[in-house]
Amino acid sequence: MAERIPPDLQTQLLKLQQLQSQLERLTYEKSVIESELREVNEVLKELASIPQDSPIYKIVGNLLVKQNISNVQNELNERKELLELKSRTYQKQEGLLRKQFEDLQKKVNELVQKYYPQGTPGSAPPKA
Repeated sequence: MAERIPPDLQTQLLKLQQLQSQLERLTYEKSVIESELREVNEVLKELASIPQDSPIYKIVGNLLVKQNISNVQNELNERKELLELKSRTYQKQEGLLRKQFEDLQKKVNELVQKYYPQGTPGSAPPKA
């Protein structure tokens, strides 16, 4: 006969799964932001290496529109600042979630030890 998992342990396991899911989603979003930040930095680096009077074009919808290089650099620098802010925010959130996850993991391990002293469901507690 299968032994039922105690309700408080079940609740903590569900919270642990939810935290893990949030952490995975946040990690993915952070990697997307960091990828875009690398791309913006590469474009800024490339723009810095060409003459200021060089013609450049920006994709706007389905069109290529001629742009002033300094305007594009300003737009990219603003985007870079925003991405850096988002990246720092995600790093802080990730740190907080990791801490919560580790704390909850310890709590779950303590509950497992409480309900299953030798680590396996159905085993007898150790003799004193």
